[in-house]
Amino acid sequence: MLKVPRLLLKIFLVWMICASHSGCVDPVEPEFQFIEDFVFIEGFASTVPGASFVTISRSVRESGKNTVNFEEGAKVSFLNIATGDEEPLVEIEGQYLPSAGFAVREGEAWKLDIVLADGTHYVSTEEKVLPTVPISNLEIEYDPELEFREIRGGQFIPGHRALVSFEDPSDLENYYYWTYRTFENLDFCEKCFEGYFRNGQCVVPESRGGLPPFYLYICETDCWRIRYTEGISVFSDEFSNGRSVSKLAIGNLPLYTYEDMVVEVQQFSINAAAYDYYKVLKDIVDDNAGLNAPPPAPLVGNITNPDDSEDFVFGRFTAASTSIASAFIERSRIAEEALEPRDPIILEDMFDPVPLPLINFAPCSETRFRTAIPPNGWMEQ
Repeated sequence: MLKVPRLLLKIFLVWMICASHSGCVDPVEPEFQFIEDFVFIEGFASTVPGASFVTISRSVRESGKNTVNFEEGAKVSFLNIATGDEEPLVEIEGQYLPSAGFAVREGEAWKLDIVLADGTHYVSTEEKVLPTVPISNLEIEYDPELEFREIRGGQFIPGHRALVSFEDPSDLENYYYWTYRTFENLDFCEKCFEGYFRNGQCVVPESRGGLPPFYLYICETDCWRIRYTEGISVFSDEFSNGRSVSKLAIGNLPLYTYEDMVVEVQQFSINAAAYDYYKVLKDIVDDNAGLNAPPPAPLVGNITNPDDSEDFVFGRFTAASTSIASAFIERSRIAEEALEPRDPIILEDMFDPVPLPLINFAPCSETRFRTAIPPNGWMEQ
C-alpha cells in the first residue's frame, strides 16, 4: 500500500484533532479519536503539460498506528464543461495523472469526476481557468538558519529560500498559489539492506552471514532525485493590486545534501474560493496559533458525493493557469551541516558472499521521485 507524503499526513492529523475535539480550546493537550475511512482529494488541472494531477488519500489505522494511504483503483477524469470532452487519468505511483501532453486553456471550465473502487462517486463544482500571470524573476537566497525544526533536540536548519517577482494585473482581483519541485544529482540509484541487487530488485538471502549492513549501487546514467513542496504558499493582491511584487518568499528548500540542485517553481493563478481554502489549509499545516488556539475558519472545499449529502469529503479541485520558472543552485561549498548524513560507500567485493558476477551499478528508473531526464536549468559543474 502506497503512503502519502508527510505534508498530507500532517494536514490529516492536525485537522482531525480540531474536527473531533470540539474547537481545540482546552488548555490541556487535546485527546481525540482518530477518524478512519476519511477521504482527502486534491486535484489541479494546469495550462502547462505535466503539471496536472489528482491525489486521493484515506485515513486508516494500521498496526496500531494512525496513518494515511493512497487510494488505489479509482476511475478519475477531468471533464470539459463546454465540449463534454473527458480526459482520463492513470494511476502512477501515488497520483492520478492525465496524458503527457494534456493542458487546459485560459477561459475554459472544467470539473473533476471520481469513482472509487468501491463505487463511491465524487464530483467537483466547475472551475474556470483564469489568465496567466507570468513569473518575471526567480531568486534563491541561502540562509544558515532557514527555519526551526524539532530535530537533534530542536535547532535551526540551513537551506535556501525561493523568492518570486511578478507584475500583478490591475483589472482583476488576483490570487496565487505556489508549488515547487527540486532536482538533486544522484550518485547511487539503489541501496540494498542485508542483501544485494539482482534482476532489478534488492534480494535478501536466507543466510546473511558475512554481508555488510547494506550495499550501494552506482547510477548507470546521470540521475536526479526529485523532492516536492513541504508547505503551502498563497498570496492575495488585496494590498498590491496592479503593482510589481518583488522578491516574495514562496518556499523553503532545506539543505538535505550538498549535491547541486535545480528548483522548479510553479505559480498558479487561482480564484478567491481556492485562495480561501488554501489559506485556511496553510494555517492548519503551519499550526500558526497552536492546537489549543481557537480553530481556523471553516475549510470549505468544492468536492461532494452527489449520491450521499452526509458523506463529507475533504479536499478541492482547481483549474488554474500556470507559470513556471527554474533556477540552478550550487551547494558544494556550503559550510553548514547537511540534514542527511552521507552513507559510507560499500560496494560488492569479490570476497563477499554474493552471486557472481559482481554488480556495482543500477539503472536510474523513471519514477515520481527520480528521473534520468535533465531538468530545465541544469548546469554541469
